[in-house]
Parts: sequence; C-alpha cells; structure tokens
Amino acid sequence: MNTKTITEGKAYYHNVVFKTAYMYLPVFSIVVLLVSFFEKLRFILYFTVVGVTYGYILQQLKKKHVIVDFRADDIIIDRTSFNYRDIDSYHLSLPLNDLLMLRLRTKEQKDIAIYVDKNLKESISFYFNNHSIRNVKITYDHYLQYGHAIFLVLYLIICLLIYSLYNYVYYNVLH
Repeated sequence: MNTKTITEGKAYYHNVVFKTAYMYLPVFSIVVLLVSFFEKLRFILYFTVVGVTYGYILQQLKKKHVIVDFRADDIIIDRTSFNYRDIDSYHLSLPLNDLLMLRLRTKEQKDIAIYVDKNLKESISFYFNNHSIRNVKITYDHYLQYGHAIFLVLYLIICLLIYSLYNYVYYNVLH
C-alpha cells in the first residue's frame, strides 16, 4: 500500500458547522437585543458589536476542523479511513465562497457531508475519477437542502421570544 499523501487539507463536518451555529443563536440574539437599547449609537453598534460576536463564533468554528487526507487507496477523514472501493458516489458543490461541500455515499448507504477548501476541487475530482467513482448529485437529503432556511427561521423565532420576554418584563413587571 502506498502511503504517500496525495492531497491533504482542513475540513469541517456539515453537522458540526450547523450545531455550532445553533449553539450560538441565543447568544447572538441577546447581543442584538442589548445593542438595540442604545438609541443614538444603535446602528454603529450593530456593525461593531454584532460583527465582533460573529467573528468570535467563526473563530470557535475554526477550532473544530478535521484533517482530510486523500491517499492512493483511501481517504482519511478525522482518523476514519474510507477505502475508494467502499465509496459508491460523490458530489462537489460550492455553497460557500471559500469552501466546497464534498458529499460521499458509501456502499453501506452511509452519507458523509464535509466542507473542504475549494483549491482541492481539481485534485479531488481527478482522484475520484481515477478510481471510477461516479459524480452523482444527491437530492433526497432535505436537511442539507433546507438547513440554512431552518437556521434563519429558528433565529427569527429566538429573536421574537427574546423581544417578547423583554417587552413582558418591561411593561408588565417593571411598570
């Protein structure tokens, strides 16, 4: 077995990205609520404080990366090896500006969705084609298709709940 590394880079599991985003939704909503209390500086603070909070969330997400390593006979994703013979299909898409989504389906019908650096697109396609793995777009995965919309709706619901709680406390309890 040839152990020479062909392509290696950082990757992020799709479910870890969304779990991190969901985890910080209440914090982000509270920051938006607190910033809205400042009358004259509100819009400046939206860009600064909310931007700093968003940057902090991205830094926390970057700490959760895994290493993806394409070798001659297998792919290693976070110390889990997938042999090319066990992979049924793959698909590459560009949902983000800097990251590609690589979706793998194994012959055991296990689906893997990871974000990889977009500079790896050519080499990933080349090595999958060399191992005769077909490129198939998987359209059945509703969470991957609608995860961003679910995220926005959940964010709006949390903001609505926080503002409703604030209005209840301010108008009914304090006055």
